[in-house]
Amino acid sequence: MRSLIFFVIGIFIGAACTAYGVNALNRRSAYSDGVMTVMGHQMKSLGQNLKQNHCTPSDLTTQLQTLRLVANDIEPAFASMQGDAQFDRYASDLRAAADSALAVPLTSCALASAAVDKVDKACDSCHRDYNQ
Repeated sequence: MRSLIFFVIGIFIGAACTAYGVNALNRRSAYSDGVMTVMGHQMKSLGQNLKQNHCTPSDLTTQLQTLRLVANDIEPAFASMQGDAQFDRYASDLRAAADSALAVPLTSCALASAAVDKVDKACDSCHRDYNQ
């Protein structure tokens, strides 16, 4: 009877340790997932604003500023890509596109759409080559 109790306790402890281990492995990518989630949300919000003809600077600037700020975290979020010149170039291109979108006075939906398209193309380039 005593060995059965120890066996059940051992199974329980093993299951708990396995759950903790799996959770720790999943946390490893939380930063990169977070960066991509924030950027994806901002791009979706920009797209919705453009579809609804909400194209004034007050409608778009907050999302563009957030995209630009989060773009600074791309390289640290993907530490496994450090030293990859192409990845660094794509991240730099994204920051340049966001800077360009923020620098242009968005006085019409056509200008806003063109600026957001540049940012979207910069994102797509990286996603195409790195399948993120």
